[in-house]
Amino acid sequence: MDKKKRLVLIGGGGHCGSVLDAARGMNRFEEIVITDPDIEAGSEYMGCRVAGADEMLSRLFQDGFGMAFISVGSITSTRLRKELCQKAKEAGFDFPNIIDPSAEVSEYAMVGKGIFIGKNAVVNAGARIGDMAIINTGAVVEHGCRIGAFSHVSVGAVMCGDSKTGDSVFVGANATVIQGVRIGMNSIIGAGSVVLKDVGPDSMFYRSGGVKFKNAFPTDMEQWFWGSSVKLLRSWDGRMEAC
Repeated sequence: MDKKKRLVLIGGGGHCGSVLDAARGMNRFEEIVITDPDIEAGSEYMGCRVAGADEMLSRLFQDGFGMAFISVGSITSTRLRKELCQKAKEAGFDFPNIIDPSAEVSEYAMVGKGIFIGKNAVVNAGARIGDMAIINTGAVVEHGCRIGAFSHVSVGAVMCGDSKTGDSVFVGANATVIQGVRIGMNSIIGAGSVVLKDVGPDSMFYRSGGVKFKNAFPTDMEQWFWGSSVKLLRSWDGRMEAC
């Protein structure tokens, strides 16, 4: 069997379900297995065999699997995705792009490797998508945009024309980044935010109830905004910064 038609999905969580559904719809792969340390080896996930933990990667490559895909999602950190990518590279795997058949990707867009483009997403002419990026369900990446490696444009988010992200950026669900705006590397844009101006690296931008905060980090990442109230935000030097 052709190695390029045998795929290992690394990570069996919720994002894996979206990836697996798209991969099957592509009708490109003849065999798909999953590695995940938290799922029992030999069991099935959505009809796919779980081969074992990530330590199985080298053996799977030797057994004739040539393609791997990081099916772990990311919000606050891309560290795990990067570590798993490195493990797969060291084992010898190549990385396909998984693009759902319902997505619209311009032939004039440029995409790297290991990219996921979900259902009904749009990537328009002149856009460039970096390696291992996620363009999730219904997201729009307009003409001339640049999406950095390992960045995640979440469900329903819109990157307007010529906007850019650095590497490892998270743009939350239904957020809008206005035309030409730049988001620095390692930054987080909160769900539903409208970003009108550039956001620096290592920043958090969140708009809630008409109040905007930038360059701010929550003291507890499990706690966010509820309605128009703002909770537990602290800027780089401990001051709350409204903009």
